[in-house]
Amino acid sequence: MQGLKMRKLVCLSVLLSACSAGAPGMDEPSTGVSEESIIRPTQTGGKDQVVLLYIVTNTFNVRLCSGSYFAPRVVLTAAHCLANANQILAYYGDNYPADLSQLGGSLTPPPPGSPSFWSKADSFETHPQWDPNLVAPDMAAVYLDRKLPFDPVPLARFRLDNSWVNKQVTITGWGSSDSSSMPTGPGTGGGVERTGKSKIVGSPTAADYHPEDPNPGMLNATVRSNTVKLDGKTPNSNVCFGDSGGPIIVNQGGQDYFAGVSSWTGLSCEGYSLYTRLDPFLPFLDQAYKKGGQETLVPTFACVTPNPSGTYTAYFGYQNKNGVTVTVPYGTKNQLPQDTLGWRPTQFLPGTHGFVFGVDFSASQTVTYKLSPDNSPTTTLTVNKNSKACGAADTSNVECGNFCRATVRSGCPGLLPPLNGCIAECVSTQQLITDVLPSCSDEFSAYNVCLGTVPPGVPQNWTCIEDSYPSPTTACQSQLDALNTCFENGG
Repeated sequence: MQGLKMRKLVCLSVLLSACSAGAPGMDEPSTGVSEESIIRPTQTGGKDQVVLLYIVTNTFNVRLCSGSYFAPRVVLTAAHCLANANQILAYYGDNYPADLSQLGGSLTPPPPGSPSFWSKADSFETHPQWDPNLVAPDMAAVYLDRKLPFDPVPLARFRLDNSWVNKQVTITGWGSSDSSSMPTGPGTGGGVERTGKSKIVGSPTAADYHPEDPNPGMLNATVRSNTVKLDGKTPNSNVCFGDSGGPIIVNQGGQDYFAGVSSWTGLSCEGYSLYTRLDPFLPFLDQAYKKGGQETLVPTFACVTPNPSGTYTAYFGYQNKNGVTVTVPYGTKNQLPQDTLGWRPTQFLPGTHGFVFGVDFSASQTVTYKLSPDNSPTTTLTVNKNSKACGAADTSNVECGNFCRATVRSGCPGLLPPLNGCIAECVSTQQLITDVLPSCSDEFSAYNVCLGTVPPGVPQNWTCIEDSYPSPTTACQSQLDALNTCFENGG
């Protein structure tokens, strides 16, 4: 993104206001429909499956892009939309300014199953070959926390070849409708879905490289082959800022298909537009479809460690190859008899998580963990005191596990977060101390080790603190003093 004169659809970007107060208010551009007529739309509105993406960046800016809901819990969009993305929400209503209130102060939509026009992304990814210097392949997948209340539109698995040249197609997006302020501004009218008609020109040529506003991909023959050009001259409609990631929609045999991803447009959103073709990237798209909940989730065993009381703790994790969180409730699909305190998760986040929760057992017991997620094989892990022991590489995880076990069992009500969240937070804190104050790592470790040995009991052993971790009543004071002294002295 090199400025507002870029032909690339850099999307509507605005600064989050009142961020420190947790409010969703923004200095939004006008959302009025321009009669000047996307640019020159034929109608306001369009397919439900073309959603608005509300993207919060690492610098607390917000950009608006468009996306295509092509699989359950999966939206296709442009890779350049995800630059520095930290949080993504998908909107599928018809009154975006009014429906912002559904997010509340924390920019969090109502939970799945509740009335809402919003979904949040569990994860997102760009195409693995994405090169921002070439702006290609300008394609990304966003994985949502819920299915949307309508069926996806299928992808065109066929190429828009020469037989499609001069054929009329539909374009849809949530971007600007009035380019009169360009190139010094991003246009107006964003946040409203609009639909228009355009015509296919074919693949772009090297002549579509403009040195005054360069798109270097047009000097690359492979990128040009993987791109389709639309005629954006009057009277055709043309995409603009905020329409990035939106689709070409074609009809074949009475069926609508998403057939491209909006990537680039002419100066001041006039003249032409460029879309990433789908057919060269079907393996990525097919994998993205699976990652909407069709991929595998399997539990993993980490190690076993002895406890001072003579019991043992077995630690487990999991690998979720989906891009979405998978829910497996307790019962026949999620069994671990020794987990009487409910420490194992029912919500499995995307990715590989190696040290998530522990379960205590006696020297004579065998632990059997059986997980049977939908779309995955049943996995049964059997562990006893002779199973793989936790080693030196597991020290920090074990320390955090013991600390979290002790606080969960303290007897204080309402510990936040639960065991798996506690372990993750503790490990993250350890890493932060290692990075920022490495000379205090030993003191932090000693404090955690001591906390892990404090037995249950309120108030003789633990002091409860509302909405926080409990604190040892008398134990571990010397370790805490040493840690605080190290912090105060800057290590």
